[in-house]
Amino acid sequence: MEFSNKKKIGIITLAALAGISIIGSSVAYFTSTDTKNNPFTVGSVRTILHEGRWDDLADTDHNGIPDIAEDIIPNKTIPKDPTIENIGKNPAWVYLEVRVPIVNIITAQSDGSRAPKADTELYLFTPDLNHWQQLSKIVEEDTDGNKAAVYVFGYETVLDPGQTTAELFSQVQFCNAIEEQGLEDSKQTITVKSMAIQHEESGTMEEAYGKFINQEHVTENDTTKPGDGTTDTTELTTETEGQDE
Repeated sequence: MEFSNKKKIGIITLAALAGISIIGSSVAYFTSTDTKNNPFTVGSVRTILHEGRWDDLADTDHNGIPDIAEDIIPNKTIPKDPTIENIGKNPAWVYLEVRVPIVNIITAQSDGSRAPKADTELYLFTPDLNHWQQLSKIVEEDTDGNKAAVYVFGYETVLDPGQTTAELFSQVQFCNAIEEQGLEDSKQTITVKSMAIQHEESGTMEEAYGKFINQEHVTENDTTKPGDGTTDTTELTTETEGQDE
């Protein structure tokens, strides 16, 4: 009988341990979590190319060419004053590219004598080198043989949001071309292109321009423009007449 009692005690003990195990598995633990959100706002580089004097010129026949730029004669000066306004959120380095058509023609010298026939830039301008630095000048030729002088100028100081640059020049002058060289009744265009790239992390003005060119080369066939660079373009088209010999 003692054996039987011991067996019962053993069974009760196992049952008690099993109960403890079941109770232990239902114990709750205190826990805690926390999250911190760090909001950021994405900046932007946005610029506008202005030419106030050119834009204000009258165009009575509404052909897109101001009256003063129609039937121009040699040495004619035309108001044109490119500036860049920073309308973005970030400071930027800004640049102006000026493309001037080149034609192989004879021009008249200051004393009226004929200069030898030569490749000649059709428009002349005087840049403000107190605020702008000329970075390069090259001559490009397209597949049709048309040539253009391409100038690039960089603004000497960083352009903060809301600021506008000094004008690169205030006017352009048509060259002193002799007539009967195919310029009569032709349309000649000088193109100005503004460019901008973020100031932060881009280095000096010269270094930043190199990075801008590299980025434009990579994205030139991409319809989505990058957020840290921007361009804008204006054109001046004139109808020309030549000078009598």
